[in-house]
Amino acid sequence: MLRLRPLFLSLLLGAALLSLRAFADPAGSDAFVSHDGRFAALFPATPQGERSGRDTWAGRVEEGSYSVQAEALRLRVEFHDMPRIAMLMLTPSALLELAKQGVVDDMRARNVATEKIALRGHPGIALRYEPGERPGSTEQARIFLVGSRLYVTFARADEPGEPSAAVSRFLASFDAWEPGDAVASLAGSLAGGM
Repeated sequence: MLRLRPLFLSLLLGAALLSLRAFADPAGSDAFVSHDGRFAALFPATPQGERSGRDTWAGRVEEGSYSVQAEALRLRVEFHDMPRIAMLMLTPSALLELAKQGVVDDMRARNVATEKIALRGHPGIALRYEPGERPGSTEQARIFLVGSRLYVTFARADEPGEPSAAVSRFLASFDAWEPGDAVASLAGSLAGGM
């Protein structure tokens, strides 16, 4: 039985990776999978990644981000690992509300519209706002709490047409998973994510 188990897992992982190749979008976007970030999304080009960390009242927050930015298009995924004490002291809705307020403050957002959403049962908030640095533009952000990791996706297209289509594809394609359930999550992402 032990010999079959690694073989079976290898076959499952291979099938998921083959499915990801088939997940390529006809408009030129490919599925980007971040194994350390535990997420997948359609980006029109390979995103630039960064890792950092910062100390907070609750302890160290490890962070990562992946982004693609062109003149008319901005797509970004950030993740923040919440310290254990924060997870014990704050409810998921309180963590999401703090993250939402952080986005609104950081973006100097105006005309903010919010909606409660979920990602495969994980709680989230969708935001639509006008960023302070780009009056007249509309940016969308989605915030999800998946286990103890907070994900924030940002998407903005400053021109109609293909940039707007890339924003829609990106937001619809985003999926994230907890440690240990990556293969199941990837399959869920291929079936439509949210």
